Amino acid sequence: MSETGILKSGDKVTPEISVVIPCYGSAAVLPELIERLTRELEKRKTGYEIVLVNDCSPDGLAEIAPRIAEGNRFVRYIELMYNIGQHRAIMCGLAHSKGRFVITMDDDLQHHPEEIHKLLDRITEDPTIDAVFGAYETKKHSLSRNLGSRFVRFIDAIIFGKPKHLKMSSFRCLRRELVDALVLNRTRYPVIGPLILKNTRRIVNVSVRHEPRAAGDSNYTAIRLTRMVLDNVLNFSSLPLQMISLLGVAVAALSFLILLVFITGYIFKGRTVPGWTSLFLAVNFYAGLLLLAVGVMGEYLIRIIGESKGEPLYVVRREIGGNRE
Repeated sequence: MSETGILKSGDKVTPEISVVIPCYGSAAVLPELIERLTRELEKRKTGYEIVLVNDCSPDGLAEIAPRIAEGNRFVRYIELMYNIGQHRAIMCGLAHSKGRFVITMDDDLQHHPEEIHKLLDRITEDPTIDAVFGAYETKKHSLSRNLGSRFVRFIDAIIFGKPKHLKMSSFRCLRRELVDALVLNRTRYPVIGPLILKNTRRIVNVSVRHEPRAAGDSNYTAIRLTRMVLDNVLNFSSLPLQMISLLGVAVAALSFLILLVFITGYIFKGRTVPGWTSLFLAVNFYAGLLLLAVGVMGEYLIRIIGESKGEPLYVVRREIGGNRE
């Protein structure tokens, strides 16, 4: 190991710690983030790298981030060809990371760089742990974002059996073996939390601070949160199909009971089946149920076609910097 703490193997330089940051709309705060993060990482006296993934940010990030990478030998800048979303951008960063421990964090200063030591200390003190998630003491998101996050956690608990005590977040530290397992997954619709749960249950929490966004608004609108829930459900579970099947059985049973009621009334009281209103409602109910089933199966089919096309998860436009002598 060199004086800077970087492990060397031939001509290759392998850092001990990698920090992956997907970037979008953070040009105003990125210099402060890198300065604080660098100062914190230097305290650990070991090799490190910071991987910035520009997900086609519409602000001046494409000008600011390369200058940071050119002026800091431990910062690597990756610019994507087109916007692919936070989770795919993280997958790109994970694939390009080299560290034994890989930290992922947001670019908006809601995750304190000064808190990464908590994640690193916890995962290094116990070799049986594969992942450490930051559990926010108090979340500083908006009410709608917090409600959406709770619903996502509810879905994760149902589908993946996530322990109730475990809190998931995008501020996490992963062991290299787990990162390699995640990168092997080639789905075009990755969601990092569920992928981690599918690969390991050796996950713990540490308490961390959470601050309001330093600039701009959250990119997680109601539509994006809904999309995330659909990705979680449709990519990793057949739960919707199972629910439709159970609903179909329930509707059939209810229809049979209603039929018995009408037959009994006709036999003992001579009443006939009511007019067209009940028939109209029943036809519309079944039609809606069929359309729902077709829509869910269509979503699965679209995703199967997308996966079978073999399209790349991401395309890199350019890459600047990285650990270098």
